[in-house]
Formats: sequence, C-alpha cells, structure tokens
Amino acid sequence: MKKLMSAILILVTVFALMAPAFADNATGFGIDMWVNCADGYRLNVRREPSTDAELITRFDCGTKVEVLTDLGNGWVYVTNGKISGYVMKKFLQDTKPGKYEITERDDHFVEVSPYIVSAKALNDKTENSVGLRVRPNKTSKAIRRLTAGDELQVIARGNIWSKVMDPKTGKTGYVANDYIQVV
Repeated sequence: MKKLMSAILILVTVFALMAPAFADNATGFGIDMWVNCADGYRLNVRREPSTDAELITRFDCGTKVEVLTDLGNGWVYVTNGKISGYVMKKFLQDTKPGKYEITERDDHFVEVSPYIVSAKALNDKTENSVGLRVRPNKTSKAIRRLTAGDELQVIARGNIWSKVMDPKTGKTGYVANDYIQVV
C-alpha cells in the first residue's frame, strides 16, 4: 500500500510540475520575445487588439517583452514588466536582434560639425571593410563596399550608426560607428 501511495504521489508531483509547461505552450504565456520593427519605427502598444484602439505607449526596437496571451488573430497581449497591452505579433521575434539589425531611428541622430573619418577593416582583413548603407541597418541595401582607409565625412552621429557623406560618390549613407575611426 505504501508503494502504491508513493507512486501516486510521485505521479501527481510530476504532473503538477509539468502542467505550467503545457499551459505555456498552449496559450503563449511566459514566452520572451523581442520587438523588431522595420525602419526604426517603434511598436504601438494598444489597450485593445485593434489598430483603432487607444494607444498606451510605444516600445523601442530591441525591447524584450513577455507574451502573456496569443489571441491567434495576429495580436498578442504582452508586458515589458512595467506596461502591458496588445501588439501585433508580426513585429516580434523569438531571438534578440543583433546590434546592427535594429534600424536606428532618425531622432537618435544628432547633427554634428562635419568631420573626416576613415573606414576600418573587419577582423584585420584589409581588402574589405564594411558597407555604406542606404538605411542604418545591416540588412539595408549597400550603396558600396568601403575599403579600409576610405575617407568619409560624418554629418550626424547616432548611438550605433553615423550618417556620412561619401566624397567618392557624393552620396549620403550610414556606416556602423564600430567600423569608422577619426582621421
């Protein structure tokens, strides 16, 4: 009888421990995701699951959120630990976006007195450096590949990217700050 009671107790304990895992998979509860909006926009957080609903706040790209409920209609209920609301699931991803994958917003750039920088080589490879990009995002179209030592003129500086003018082409584009150095 003791063995039977012990076996039942073990089974009840195992099922009790597994129940939250099954519930999480069924409802989306407790899943961490990250905001990754296109073109540096911020993700609207709404009071109801509708584009017409009241706007509560906006989350920056790269913000970690916890999905509390997946409504199954393209909307999820999330929290960042402080604010909860409804967002469109298509602007969330299950892995943290890399530093250069997030498009820096225009309001992050501060105009500066123009100064000259040169492109730095990637991983000590002098034949190629980094792309001069149309938008401040590594997946954005490259205007051209820069060779280590190519000079650029910085016209605005952001947290991750700089807006530059390329004297060779006369075009304006973006280069990651880690891949330029002041001349």
